[in-house]
Amino acid sequence: MIKVKEHHKLSGGDRIKSEEGFIEKHNYRTYYEVHTPRGNPYDSTPIILLAGGPGLSFTSLTPLLQLAEERKVIAYDQLGSGKSTRSESFRSLHIEDFIEQFNAIVTEMDLKKFHLLGHSWGTVLGVNIALQYPKETQSLILHSGIADWKKCLEERVKFEEKHSPDELKQIMKKERDGIPTSTVERDRLLKAFNSHFYCRVEYPDYLKQSLEDKDIGTNQLIWNPEKNEAMATYNICDRLHEIKCPALIVSGKFDGISVGQASLFKSGIKDSTHVEFQNSSHYSHIEEESRFLECVRDFLNDVEYYRGDTK
Repeated sequence: MIKVKEHHKLSGGDRIKSEEGFIEKHNYRTYYEVHTPRGNPYDSTPIILLAGGPGLSFTSLTPLLQLAEERKVIAYDQLGSGKSTRSESFRSLHIEDFIEQFNAIVTEMDLKKFHLLGHSWGTVLGVNIALQYPKETQSLILHSGIADWKKCLEERVKFEEKHSPDELKQIMKKERDGIPTSTVERDRLLKAFNSHFYCRVEYPDYLKQSLEDKDIGTNQLIWNPEKNEAMATYNICDRLHEIKCPALIVSGKFDGISVGQASLFKSGIKDSTHVEFQNSSHYSHIEEESRFLECVRDFLNDVEYYRGDTK
């Protein structure tokens, strides 16, 4: 593996030291950033951020970089996203490919233990990493995640019927029934759905940029059933009991993407806690940023306290 770029910069005042670079391996390159607290009196376990999509840059998780005030935060662009090798270089993508990329990162950085935080698709990756790296994974944070894709799709219809405004229900029904809709209607549908069930606050610039730069090809290689039959039937519920590390399950009350999934994680992972954010949908780390960060910090500190990791 070759680091082709690396430099240091300051962020968060003098509290955080940051570096960035590229890792080349397996005919692709991975862009990463490492954010480290300056003058931290504790040798806390690092946390690795796993963004959603796939196809979205980790910049969609920008508020979580503030966790670097207390511990090392490692963020990287997954295959087919951000500054890493994009989708045109891949004929197919599977969970195993993303785990191989993850393995290259932890091997190069010589990480013997870590916390994981996955958002949306990142929870699919996070759970599978935790199953493959049980000793190294100290805790698992599952934010707006997916455990059973088929059930998720089924529950979305029920959720939309219960929570959608009447106009939105009418347009969605036309879509499901195969009735042609105009461009204006489709645009109105997307805007209304997103404002209710995707992100209920004004999109910050970093999220706008991440969504504009989203690699649709990567997303299709995972979620299009014609291109990836395995993901069309993805269901990890029967293996959740194998996860022995503490888990924090985070959901938004109005999340219209990861519907009906938090309860599956909670019932499957023995040592787990579920927190539902009452004013959030799919992006509670943006919609209720301060409370989200507090919740994550408290969880991580508790895990390390009971494991005796703090000095």
